[in-house]
Amino acid sequence: MGLAMSFLESIRSLFYGGTLNSGPLKEGRLLDVPSASNYRDLGGYETPHGPTAYRRFVRAGSTERLSESDMVRLEDYGVRCVLDLRSSAEAPRQTCRFARRNAISWENVPLFDYDLSDPALMAHGIPAGNYLIDGYVTMTSNRVAIRRIFEFFAAAPTDGGVLFHCAAGMDRTGITAMLLLGLADVSREQIVADYLYSFAPQDEVDAVVFEGERPWEHEFGWNPLPARKEAVEFVLDGIEHGYGTTRAYLETCGIDGVCLDRVRGMLLGL
Repeated sequence: MGLAMSFLESIRSLFYGGTLNSGPLKEGRLLDVPSASNYRDLGGYETPHGPTAYRRFVRAGSTERLSESDMVRLEDYGVRCVLDLRSSAEAPRQTCRFARRNAISWENVPLFDYDLSDPALMAHGIPAGNYLIDGYVTMTSNRVAIRRIFEFFAAAPTDGGVLFHCAAGMDRTGITAMLLLGLADVSREQIVADYLYSFAPQDEVDAVVFEGERPWEHEFGWNPLPARKEAVEFVLDGIEHGYGTTRAYLETCGIDGVCLDRVRGMLLGL
């Protein structure tokens, strides 16, 4: 694997040899960022209140190899704030390309101590998805970090959007996106699909989530979708059974109603 290959691409090739998200997601949700991977807008998801708005929240993979032209492209897209979810051991201030960007409001809120999708951890697969579930439960138990994340989101300017990322845009970013979409009353199926788009082509994810098909067989003989789907659904079940709604869970993190209304309104374009 060449040095030029992005971190996310190395993980993808570990899963299987195909191309992820080879076609555009609905209404251009997959952003064109040639120097990086897994940059997706949270706009276009249906809710009882209308579709989620574009250019308000962008979930992203690594920012370390972003080219100057792609950084300008993201700023032109509307990114004004960047939240880095990585741990201090991952040297976020030194490695996030936005940390020293004058036009960007940048903050680091560590959600978890390490990257769950590190290729070294993935080398032997995920035994029954257990360590993923343990990691995700630990993340959602980190109420102080969740509160800081949503307070940062709520402070974003009205004329711009927020980009949030971790090392690969899969786990810490995926859980944060799950909470954002849940706050806006996006359906469970769409939330699961948004999470899974980081791990398989859109048409496969949609077939598995919306049509109940079995995950496809890939040449490496192991498909991440079953374990990943099990993990995110476990967390969603915990929130539903323990709190009833995502908003009720977020309130237990100490986030006040004004902050939650602000973030929800941003995502819904209100």
